[in-house]
Amino acid sequence: MKTNNITDVTKIIIFAGTVIIVCVLCALGFKMANEGKAAVNSGTSQYNDMAADYQDVDKLIYDGATVLGSEVTNLISKTVEKKEYLAISVKTLNNTTGTYYNAHFTASTKAVITTSATGTPFLLAVPMSKSSANYINPTAQYIGKVYKDANNIIVCVEFIQQ
Repeated sequence: MKTNNITDVTKIIIFAGTVIIVCVLCALGFKMANEGKAAVNSGTSQYNDMAADYQDVDKLIYDGATVLGSEVTNLISKTVEKKEYLAISVKTLNNTTGTYYNAHFTASTKAVITTSATGTPFLLAVPMSKSSANYINPTAQYIGKVYKDANNIIVCVEFIQQ
């Protein structure tokens, strides 16, 4: 018959050592999980910031760019069709005060107003008559400028005929 030569004291010491090692490994696991959670939260925050930067990239291309009047009319049509929260201002050589399409933008307060004081919406279509002061010549060149609100969202695109 085989006998166990390990004493009770040795068994207790081995058991205590095993418990300590398991506790240390559990603590390390929880610490790594918390650090991973923080890294994921940081990555999510960076992704959200990046997504916010690129949400208006299709409108940001007009900032400082020279575009044709046909592209301006296309932008107005798309904006009105999609009912976007965007004011488009067009200043032609015949109308230097400018005309707002889809909404009105106030630069001092950076506010967009979607209806006039009478409750009617702003212009929703580009006049096709060449005799109109608001006529946008499809072959004329316009320089674009983009305005953002306090939340860094593009709320107005202004085009000035050259």
